[in-house]
Amino acid sequence: MKFLLTLAIFVLALSSCVTTPEPNAGADYLSGLGGQVPQNPQRLDVAEPVSYWDDDGSSGQPWVLVDLNKQVAKFHRGNHVIGVAAISSGTHGRNTPAGNYKIIEKKREHFSNLYGHVEDASGRIVNDDATPRSSVPPGGKYVPAAMPYWMRLTNTGVGMHQGFLPGYPASHGCIRMDRNIVPVFYQHAFVGMPVTVVR
Repeated sequence: MKFLLTLAIFVLALSSCVTTPEPNAGADYLSGLGGQVPQNPQRLDVAEPVSYWDDDGSSGQPWVLVDLNKQVAKFHRGNHVIGVAAISSGTHGRNTPAGNYKIIEKKREHFSNLYGHVEDASGRIVNDDATPRSSVPPGGKYVPAAMPYWMRLTNTGVGMHQGFLPGYPASHGCIRMDRNIVPVFYQHAFVGMPVTVVR
C-alpha cells in the first residue's frame, strides 16, 4: 500500500510539472532573421537536467532560447539545437523578464554592482543577500557577486552568466548557467546575437 501511495504521489508530481508550449514564442524577432531561425521555436516537453554541447556543424543564424518554466537554455544554429544548459532564473518577486533581446555586452570577468554578500572580520559570510548599502560589521567588508562569462541582455542588469544552480529559480533576475557549459555558450555567443526568453 505504501508503494502504491508513493507511486501515485510521484505520478501526480510529474503531471503538475508539464506545461503547454506557448505558440509563436519569440516570433517578433525571428521574422527578421531571413527564415534561418524557425518561426515557432519549440520548448522542451520535459526539463533536460544534463547540459551538453554537440555542434553538428550546421549552418544558420546563432540564437538562444531560454525557457523559464523548464529552467533550460538552448543554443541554436538555425533550427538545430547544438547546446543545452541547465539554468536558474529569477525567483518570485525578482522574475527574469520574458521577451526578445540581443546580447549587448560580453565580459569574461564581471561583478555585480547591485548584489553581493557581507563578510565579518574573520571572513565569515554574515549576509548572503546584500547590496552595496547593506550594513557591514566593524572590520568586515561587502563583496560584490562574481558573474563570470557575463552576457548582458538589458541595461537594467539582466544577463546570462555562470552561477549556482539549486534546481529552481533562485537569482535576482539574471539567468545563471551551468558552470560546465557556460564557457562554450560564451565562446560562441557574440554582441548582437538574438536571445528570446519565454515562460
